[in-house]
Amino acid sequence: MKIIHTSDWHLGMKALSDTYEDCQRYFLDRLYDLIRRENVGAVLCAGDVYDSGHVGADAIALFDQAAGTICGELGVQFIVIAGNHDTPERLAAHRELLKGSGLHITGRLEREIEPVLLDGGKVAVYPVPFFNRYEVIQLFPEYGDQIKTQEDAALVVCSHIRERMDPARKNIVISHSYIVDAELCESDRAAQVGSASAVSKDVFNGFDYAALGHIHKPQAVTEKIRYSGSPLKYSFGKEELQEKGVVLLDTDTMTSSFIPLPELRDHKTVKGTFAEIMARADLRNDYLRLIVTDRYVGLETQAELSEQFPYLLEFKGRQDDDTGEGSSLTMDELEKMDDTVILKKFLMERFEYTPTQEQLDLFIEALSEQEEA
Repeated sequence: MKIIHTSDWHLGMKALSDTYEDCQRYFLDRLYDLIRRENVGAVLCAGDVYDSGHVGADAIALFDQAAGTICGELGVQFIVIAGNHDTPERLAAHRELLKGSGLHITGRLEREIEPVLLDGGKVAVYPVPFFNRYEVIQLFPEYGDQIKTQEDAALVVCSHIRERMDPARKNIVISHSYIVDAELCESDRAAQVGSASAVSKDVFNGFDYAALGHIHKPQAVTEKIRYSGSPLKYSFGKEELQEKGVVLLDTDTMTSSFIPLPELRDHKTVKGTFAEIMARADLRNDYLRLIVTDRYVGLETQAELSEQFPYLLEFKGRQDDDTGEGSSLTMDELEKMDDTVILKKFLMERFEYTPTQEQLDLFIEALSEQEEA
């Protein structure tokens, strides 16, 4: 039987004033193609289906459509766990009703984790959603004094599964965890905060395969423990160099391989003079961080660049001759600027002039009249 391992979709994540929805739809279409081509029997999504617990209706509808296509149209079992970005109760609503359609969602950690049986019972998948050690202390009070770290908690959970699992089956655990020394990238926001939640790979000893989520770079911790990574690039820097895709697992041989999937748009950092960058028509379809070597950060320059490159996310200007530092401004910061701040910045850049309070009051009054009109 073939299984696809994916994770960290982050549906609803913002890009400028919009979301990555068109890119995520493009990924899902490639995923459906792979399911058909490889005759896949199950898909595992190891957490962070959504980017937050406050995503819009469009993100929820996109997940509903994906589940409907995978389970309904393609007839494939879809096993999903909550990650740290998900709201467990929201994600797992109506879980018992949905099981009959082939959609298995686990939101909160439970003491007795019932496996999802696949391939006529030959394969058992144990869904372990994201949890903190206090949840484990409540579920396993007999170990309360021994659970001092996240690793202690993870060992208790996995040991309890190992005690009950059938060694005659291929036993797979799906988990949203941060393994010590796993390589991070800029979009791994939660994991970068600290290492207190990290666990060792030994936590997953005894399983035939550990399908992990949480880290966005695809990587094999060991032959049996893998991160599929996020299906899209969500940041610049190291993530620009990564291939994105999913992991394909064959349960007959228990071999796994990373399958790259094309992205609708790339993330690119481009450095050059203003004229050189403006001449790059090949960049119009990409998410960009532009480093302009011959101009300082300015609203007028940023407006010209934004018109030429609709997916510009960040602009960095030339270095200051005295400090050697370059100023930068993200499009997100620009969108959040108050109108008066934008006016002040524009007047200073163009005329080195700071408006008086009376002039600012007149400007605000003019804006109000314009809005009313």
